[in-house]
Amino acid sequence: MIDVYYMDINEETGGDLYEKLLGACAPGKREEAEQYVREADRRRTVYGEALSRYMIAKRTGMRMRDIEIGRNPYGKPFVQGDGDLHYNVSHSGSLVACGLDRQAIGIDVEQVQNIDMVLAEQFFHIREYSYILSREFGQRMNALYDFWTLKESYVKYLGVGLYMPLNSFYFSIDGPSVTLNAKDSVSPYFQRCHIREQYKLAVCTGRPVPVRLQQLSLHEIIVHIDRESG
Repeated sequence: MIDVYYMDINEETGGDLYEKLLGACAPGKREEAEQYVREADRRRTVYGEALSRYMIAKRTGMRMRDIEIGRNPYGKPFVQGDGDLHYNVSHSGSLVACGLDRQAIGIDVEQVQNIDMVLAEQFFHIREYSYILSREFGQRMNALYDFWTLKESYVKYLGVGLYMPLNSFYFSIDGPSVTLNAKDSVSPYFQRCHIREQYKLAVCTGRPVPVRLQQLSLHEIIVHIDRESG
């Protein structure tokens, strides 16, 4: 089973609770959060960091603040000292999600919003763009975000970020079936999960096992932090 937890950044937080979340974050993440002007951006950064550390701590028994995170040459984070534990964080709108597995994992969550179709024409493969245009007008955004989340989860699984052009590979979608067409030798598995209305979530993993998707409350993380401090 692959764990994917998500949180809502709009969950009410008093000053003390937010400070506890900050205290569980690495100094670099706290500094990164403070640089954002918009409160929503600060919350996404802090919640994403706290959520990932909570999940790693629950899996390994380490204290949240003691977990050391490294990064590969493309910036993908990994757990120092545990090369077999992989995680990935994504956020959009009011949701922050984190996936954790013993093999490479990539996840992407996106809030479905109306955007200019020119972006799909510019960044997606021609076959994906043609598929989107073949949909009924009211379903085109859903199709666009299906491809978007799948493509993002794949490049994050590979750990190369946007160094790989999104139009250098393409997906074929046939109902629930998803097929990747790429030149890479890897053959990952993809799952699309229903997370909330107006949101899309895709998970890319190296093994064909189910995803366990759970919403986590701020309270659960705070209780864990208090236990570690007690």
